[in-house]
Amino acid sequence: MTEATEYLRRIGHAGPVRADSDTLAALHRAHLATVPYENLGIQLGRVPALTRDALFRRVVEERHGGFCFELNGAFGLLLRELGFSVRLVRAAVNRLRDGESAWGNHLALLVGTERGPMLADVGFGDGFLAPLPLRIGSHRQPPFEFQLRRDLSGVWHLVHHQAGLAPGFEFGTEPLALADFTPRCTELASDPASPYVRTLTVQQPRADHSLSLRGRSLIRSALAGRDTRELTDVDEFAAVLADEFGLPPLPPADLATLWRRAGEQQAAWNAAQRFRPSELR
Repeated sequence: MTEATEYLRRIGHAGPVRADSDTLAALHRAHLATVPYENLGIQLGRVPALTRDALFRRVVEERHGGFCFELNGAFGLLLRELGFSVRLVRAAVNRLRDGESAWGNHLALLVGTERGPMLADVGFGDGFLAPLPLRIGSHRQPPFEFQLRRDLSGVWHLVHHQAGLAPGFEFGTEPLALADFTPRCTELASDPASPYVRTLTVQQPRADHSLSLRGRSLIRSALAGRDTRELTDVDEFAAVLADEFGLPPLPPADLATLWRRAGEQQAAWNAAQRFRPSELR
């Protein structure tokens, strides 16, 4: 059995495998439905390795998820194995807020098809279910709508749907090697100031909403609004990871560490909300 065959079994894809837009869309949807965005390894102090063997082991053999560098890195390797032309490109989430330093905090994929290049991304947390044609304009995936824009400098802008937890991201088109992302991946997975270190996060997009675990808060986001529920004990936490996100059981020591860290993060977030200046009257 080849690695690609094992990967396809992992994501539950049993349909045709051709290097075309229909197969790409099916693989993209299948990946998002079975492999969640998550930073549990980072929360446990483990820095990801962006090698073929490490990515295959985490996503396929261990049946975990990961963050953008891991998920899009692994998916890009799969697509190339299946005959697709794939570019790994540098992207920036929250560039408006963080400035030029945001560049490289995200990895996205440009995939060649008979319909032209497509933007693929299985590592954006609550992003689009199917790849988007690399074409300026509105791209509907009911009930959501995404926008692709391009500025005069040639930078592309993905505008996320209104219920998204992030505004979208900007990206270039210059192809990079997976190893080129290692320094930023290591920084974001180990720097105490990094949002990936500071906040436990698990996310998955669904047909009409997205589901996110941030600290101990389980958030369902839809166009009609957001519903937030705070988890109350470690058993409920473990059940959400398994039942809602399909993650494998964790060793008891790891589960206890994650629950404790999520509690510390939740307490800090709750305190910050209580003392927001806009609420002081």
